[in-house]
Amino acid sequence: QQQQQQQPQQQEQEHEQSGETGAANEYVVATTGGDQDEVVIRTLLGEYKHAGSNHGRNMFKKVIQRPGASSVDVFLYYWDNRDGPTFEGWWFGNKVGGTSVWSHNGSSAMAPPLSNWKIPWDGSVRPTLSVAPKTEQQQQQPQYQQYQQHQYQQQQPSNSVQLAVPVAGVSATVVGKVWELSQ
Repeated sequence: QQQQQQQPQQQEQEHEQSGETGAANEYVVATTGGDQDEVVIRTLLGEYKHAGSNHGRNMFKKVIQRPGASSVDVFLYYWDNRDGPTFEGWWFGNKVGGTSVWSHNGSSAMAPPLSNWKIPWDGSVRPTLSVAPKTEQQQQQPQYQQYQQHQYQQQQPSNSVQLAVPVAGVSATVVGKVWELSQ
């Protein structure tokens, strides 16, 4: 168990020491566990692109995987210690500096840390969650390909079911676990 705890720390140190630190414009959030169907994990999983800066660090916004699908905005950003040490670090939230947040990492590194993300933000570290530059994620972690395949499967209309809706001119479709209404 100690080895498992040391491995993410070692990977994070290597990540911070690599030439990519602070330079990556795209990150991928992935999981190594069977938790990809949990609401918070599902919300965080995906690709993030550079979207500006906050408190001296780059910030990133989750890329919408399915155009037209309803989803919540997710930002990955750094917050300095201006509000106290408890709030310093990297955050996942629905807006930069907002009060609706899903995860926190107390690192003050220039780039988002690879591991040690707490879910909920004031809860326990979730060892299965990782954040890595997109190129690094593709090379080192097969769960990235599994995530992409999972996303692709959820986009397929073959899993759709048409239901009658008692409103004139409106139909409802279930795609995966999401209801989509159309006229």
